[in-house]
Amino acid sequence: MLTVQRHYTVSGKPSLHACVEVNPTGTVEIEVLELYQHHSSSFDNLSFKVNPQGVSVVYCHQASPWQLLLNSQDAQELRSLIQEAEEEYEILMRDL
Repeated sequence: MLTVQRHYTVSGKPSLHACVEVNPTGTVEIEVLELYQHHSSSFDNLSFKVNPQGVSVVYCHQASPWQLLLNSQDAQELRSLIQEAEEEYEILMRDL
């Protein structure tokens, strides 16, 4: 079980970059480097919404909602990384 880290460009804002960490224990950490913003979420509180500018990664918690706009390819990669992390975690729990 390894944390996977990726760097993405925020869609529509090429000067903004997001560092994303997917942790197999069920969390995603996102840092928008130029804005010094840090976001954290469990997999369960994230959703992906397609819009004309790309795909929004949306944190669905009422207290402090946020979203990150990625291009379609980056959003698909992130979705796949989350699915793989969930599968790894399930396998680990079964093996214990």
